Amino acid sequence: MAATNEQWARGYALQSLSDLRAREALADANVEKCHRLHFLQMAAEKVCKAHLMAAADGIDRVGEIRKRHAHIAHPLPQIARHFYGKLNDNNEISPWEYSEIKRLAREIQMLAPACKGEDVREDNSEYPWEDGRGNICIPCEYSFPNLDDGNRTIIRLINLIRAAAKSYSQ
Repeated sequence: MAATNEQWARGYALQSLSDLRAREALADANVEKCHRLHFLQMAAEKVCKAHLMAAADGIDRVGEIRKRHAHIAHPLPQIARHFYGKLNDNNEISPWEYSEIKRLAREIQMLAPACKGEDVREDNSEYPWEDGRGNICIPCEYSFPNLDDGNRTIIRLINLIRAAAKSYSQ
């Protein structure tokens, strides 16, 4: 007997919470930004997969959802919008913040080496890459200028990821 979509959602959610705890430990230890972002990317990917599994409504999408890494840019803003209301007395997220979360979601997705952008960006939080001038870029030395993991909006997004993961883990 195969696991249910609900069981998969719970598993992804619990692992997302573990990834967030690892990210926090790395941030507290002032470890390189690439590692903090790597665990953020993994936590976001897993909470999005939990969301997709929970919404699958009995449809067997486990194989499709498990194989892909590009499950952040579209579902994460929707998850953020939903859980923002739950955490903020049913208030809606502002259009500016929602737009910023959409941008951050795409940037977080791009951290996975398997998710190059349309412009074939090579920067990722895990492996060295070559820039357009023949230089090797190393994640632990790269600044990731598009993601400030201490920014107020990204911290709020992390809290929304945590709230969603807690919800899906029950």
